[in-house]
Amino acid sequence: MRPAIRRAATAATATTVLLGGIALSASPALASPAGAGSCTKNIKDRTLHAPNLTWPAVHERAGAKYKVVAYVESAEAFRAKCTAKSRAGNLWYYGYIESGPGYGKRGWVYSGNF
Repeated sequence: MRPAIRRAATAATATTVLLGGIALSASPALASPAGAGSCTKNIKDRTLHAPNLTWPAVHERAGAKYKVVAYVESAEAFRAKCTAKSRAGNLWYYGYIESGPGYGKRGWVYSGNF
């Protein structure tokens, strides 16, 4: 009877270890929003408003040299999810436009524009 109990305990332990390993590999240390592969720091959702008479550009990646996908209209909102620094050392926010004509567009905006 002892060998049967030992085999059952060994199987249960192996299953637990396997499932734990799968869970660890599926949950990265820094969870980034979808499409935000360059994020280096998650932040509490933060709504930024474009100052009056400015139209901050929303870029594909963190950096002014990357393609502009939309603009945050003057006095409209941008919801930031995480941050990263460009190669030039500037802080950028990743998120999406919350209001205005570009509603829902995702990308990176330079923090100095807010």
